[in-house]
Amino acid sequence: MLIRTHWKFARRPAEWRAFTLIELLVVVAIIALLMSILLPSLRAAREQARAVVCGQRMRDLGVGMATYFAEHEDWIPGINTTGVAVRAKMETAGLHNARLPVQSWDWMTPCIARSTAMPELRAKRFKELLNIFNCPSQQHYKATIWGSSSDRPDFEAEGDWTAVSFLMPVHFQYWGTKYQGQVLGQHEVNSADWIPVKTTPDFFEAIHPTYKSVLQQVGAPARKIAAADGTRYVNTQTIDFDIHPDPNYFGAFAGCGAWWCGSHEYGVKTDSLNWSGRSVSADGKPVGQGRNLELSYRHGLMRGAGLSGTAQDDKGLINALFFDGSVRRLDDRQSRDPVYWYPKGTVVTKAGEGMIDVLNNGDKIP
Repeated sequence: MLIRTHWKFARRPAEWRAFTLIELLVVVAIIALLMSILLPSLRAAREQARAVVCGQRMRDLGVGMATYFAEHEDWIPGINTTGVAVRAKMETAGLHNARLPVQSWDWMTPCIARSTAMPELRAKRFKELLNIFNCPSQQHYKATIWGSSSDRPDFEAEGDWTAVSFLMPVHFQYWGTKYQGQVLGQHEVNSADWIPVKTTPDFFEAIHPTYKSVLQQVGAPARKIAAADGTRYVNTQTIDFDIHPDPNYFGAFAGCGAWWCGSHEYGVKTDSLNWSGRSVSADGKPVGQGRNLELSYRHGLMRGAGLSGTAQDDKGLINALFFDGSVRRLDDRQSRDPVYWYPKGTVVTKAGEGMIDVLNNGDKIP
């Protein structure tokens, strides 16, 4: 009797009803529906976290920049200040120095030299800059090496390179045409060669004849961008960056502002509409062609979604570090304000190439 009772108890689970196929499919469908609802939110949360980290790295640069200002009478690091030391050496052996900018346009190294130990080898310093101050939303983009330099093999030996993340508006580094021909120093290799001031080229969309790269001449620090999200060069297939110690116009660390329609980093496709509804092009030339919009306006975009290359289709955001140390996130329309990208008093020469119609030729930027 005891054995029979035990036998009956042991068989009871066999009487439980299993899931039918329809019930299982319903459960799977519910899980798939929940995932489709939640995944975009999770992606958005991840991207928001990346944007916050990007902004914090900018703030770190802002702190370093403020320290540099305090120690160097408010001079802005760049082509006509810290870049002169690079232009003086121009020989590979002389450029292997942990405290030296990696390029004449490099404003980052002077801002972090006191707080960060950098490698001696220029290529390693260059790569460390791009890795330390790399926007997390930019990490999945790879860049190729461009430009001539006697130490190019050192760069090639470093393997993969991430894309450049942050750029300083070039107009805060160039000096005005008044200083054309003024000498800043001598080349160490050949002392007969002088180092002249680099002034704003005549063909630029805006020129400030008397500007020097010193904080007092920038204008209201809370309205002027010291650095912003941006990637310099790209063609239809690859992103690259210039490794020459003294490139001509921008290098790897500076670029045009977002008001000018033709910039590589923020420019739109030729003959697309600006925010005032007018067709724009840069001297009729296909310059940026909108290829860098999703690389520069990188926050808030669904990765891989692509853009048409027009401002109105750009739903991305950029982080911008202002000269007062604040960091703000700007959408495409907000970022097109010319006040952000040029020193106070800059004279507009090509108002028709602006991304918003607020200026005429000869007007001065406030």
